[in-house]
Amino acid sequence: MFAHHHHPAAVILASGEDSLTYLQSQWSSQLDRQGENQASYGLRLNRKGRILADGFILRKDDENFLVVSYDCPSSTLIELLEENVVADDVEFEDRTEKCEIISLWGGNYDAIRSHYAFTPPKENAFVVTEFGLIFWGRKTKPPNIDILADEEQVEALGKFVESATRADALAMVDSNSLALARVASGMPAIPVEMGPTELPQECGLEDGAVDFDKGCYLGQEVMARIHSMGQVQRILLPAIIKKESPESLPAELFLGEKKAGELKSYFSHESEISGSGMVLVRRNLLPEIRAKGLSFLPSNEPQLFIK
Repeated sequence: MFAHHHHPAAVILASGEDSLTYLQSQWSSQLDRQGENQASYGLRLNRKGRILADGFILRKDDENFLVVSYDCPSSTLIELLEENVVADDVEFEDRTEKCEIISLWGGNYDAIRSHYAFTPPKENAFVVTEFGLIFWGRKTKPPNIDILADEEQVEALGKFVESATRADALAMVDSNSLALARVASGMPAIPVEMGPTELPQECGLEDGAVDFDKGCYLGQEVMARIHSMGQVQRILLPAIIKKESPESLPAELFLGEKKAGELKSYFSHESEISGSGMVLVRRNLLPEIRAKGLSFLPSNEPQLFIK
């Protein structure tokens, strides 16, 4: 099993009597589930349904929630969360600085569980341990496991990782390895690959990150309209790029003379001059794109290929 140690971009404590109802109105996923230690991945959308931020909301109790995001800066997320507070009893506290995450993927969790009292969480839940909060992540498919440790748990988390690594239960890898695994799984990074000009349906996030049955929330009308009327016009997919990274991203992509999409990200392969990345392309051109590939200049030889 592989593991990567990283720092979340945001860990925010939301607290107060109105925390649940307020967050429910701001987040695209269902937060009001029965039971303790509930976990929900969702999005903060604008009123046009575009993606502004993403994150996990870990419900500690009815008045205390942790909002955890891989890539959305805490300052940006707090600003978004506070944007619609009027008379609501809810406060947001930045706890990012001393928190750490270990992401685990690509192996059998039973080996970890049997040797280290490691309990994988149930769906939409998290487990409390001495070395952190354990919940299902959004880095890979099948889902990876994330362990979030605060300042008091970091030392215990380090001992767990050290012991599991010595026993060959874990293999520590770098951020590029995790990024390649994520891209191969087709999982979007927000806001790096999908942001304020894109919709959740364009990157497959309507399944698992958008609840179509809950009450009102920002962007709900657009989500319901797209859900009832059919598919969107663009789609985010993983691709293989047979060249070095472009000088800047996003980079335009062409099908012959026709602009067909954008390369959103690039992660290098170790053994050759090539990489993998996420591309946002026009859905109606997808059969032709799969057959011919895409180029970075009009009418050039194809250098990017989608399976």
